[in-house]
Amino acid sequence: MTTPTLKIPEGWEGRAPDGWDWVPLWEAIEQGGHIFTDEFVRGAIDAGINPRVILDDGLFPGFNLQGDRFTEQIIFIPEMLITARAMKAGLALIRPLLAANDEKPLGIFVMGTVLGDMHDIGQSIVTIMLENAGFEITNLGTDVHPDRFIETAMEQKADLVGFSALLSTTVYYQKVTIEEFEKAGHRGKVNILIGGAPTTQEWANEIGADGWGKDAIAAVNLAKDLIAKNREAWA
Repeated sequence: MTTPTLKIPEGWEGRAPDGWDWVPLWEAIEQGGHIFTDEFVRGAIDAGINPRVILDDGLFPGFNLQGDRFTEQIIFIPEMLITARAMKAGLALIRPLLAANDEKPLGIFVMGTVLGDMHDIGQSIVTIMLENAGFEITNLGTDVHPDRFIETAMEQKADLVGFSALLSTTVYYQKVTIEEFEKAGHRGKVNILIGGAPTTQEWANEIGADGWGKDAIAAVNLAKDLIAKNREAWA
């Protein structure tokens, strides 16, 4: 096990006003201080700092540190959710500013829990992590029929689709849903990720998924890699 450390953005001083200090925000995100995060980000906006700089230099370092700790199992779901709440408080303020600057999302991701499975804790965490990483997410919730995955992917012109399954009795529907994408003629238009306690990389290979995320951090990193892969274009 490695001990994660804070990765300070190189050259951040040159992207902020004289005397500016991001350290309190890094610590607030790490510790889950959502009220302080809201106040600090408002101050950064009022100071005229570019919203992309606020995101990259201000919000991500503390969040990424906790993500690394989560991967190393130093912290667990409750701590990660607290950090995610603080991150969302900052994102809620700068997302409209990023949109006004015509900054595109990293990718469009449709996800949900497969047919017959009512569990959502895992995919809810993944949704938060993907949003924080810059993806536009449509979360369909639980017990999602394959047709709904397909229809939403078509409507959103999705880049990626994710199927969660938390039961050994429902994991089969990950395979069924991929087969339905193939029958509909849309398999080549999306990269498909799977996850959930009963799943493995071997299962992902067997059913023809493009990747498997063993946890939320792995899922985000995989999504970032897959978004660069060539796919068929949506009409």
